[in-house]
Amino acid sequence: MFIRYDDLTIQLSHASNFDPFSADNSKSYTNAYIESNEFRNNSLHGISVYKNEDEISNAVIGAGGGATGIHQTCCLIKNDVLFVCCGQKVYALLLPSLNLYWDRTLDMATCFEIYEYEDDLIVHGEVEISRLTTAGETKWQFSGRDIFVTMDGKKEFQIIEGGITLIDFQGYKYVLDGNGKLIE
Repeated sequence: MFIRYDDLTIQLSHASNFDPFSADNSKSYTNAYIESNEFRNNSLHGISVYKNEDEISNAVIGAGGGATGIHQTCCLIKNDVLFVCCGQKVYALLLPSLNLYWDRTLDMATCFEIYEYEDDLIVHGEVEISRLTTAGETKWQFSGRDIFVTMDGKKEFQIIEGGITLIDFQGYKYVLDGNGKLIE
């Protein structure tokens, strides 16, 4: 996936074959921010920044938990920071260098999507919905009876006027205000 930002082009791609312990990877990365644990990282994303078609920086990010796909709402850019969902975490990388600004574990399973909300960020996780500042401070988190995934095609997460609507796996609907308080 390619994103245009000012005079930069940012490419996000799956790096599932990347092995941080191997010198025989098909692509090498200048920066590697990979959660180290005993288990394999289920999400590995390669990021490259281009200016005038020349690669000026790159990084690989990785985390445990469920696998996060690469799609339009898995990342966003705000104030020269690239925010990317990857496994259980959200990474904040400075542009154009891709130096790590912060990373936070925001869901016990998977962070699916990230959105701008007022001056903050809202992360749609499998188990939790989180609101955090762009500096990475968690303002609130909300979890329901079950995971925020649906099988019937209904949209399980939507930002609406004045808040957020959620539907969990069992079909229960939740409406939150901007402060994470349950209204319905």
